[in-house]
Amino acid sequence: VTGVAGPTGGSADKPVGTVWFGWATPAGTFTEHQRFDGDRAAVRAATVRHALAGLLQRLP
Repeated sequence: VTGVAGPTGGSADKPVGTVWFGWATPAGTFTEHQRFDGDRAAVRAATVRHALAGLLQRLP
């Protein structure tokens, strides 16, 4: 997981709340990006939820 949680550090190309995810399994490598709203704590919480949901989705 990598991204810009804020409150600063964003740009026009990568605004605050932009987060990239990557999962690697025997079936392959999967990546995606999301844009979450809210303050730093909200972005971080949404990131953790999404990362864990993605992991559970990809478990055999």
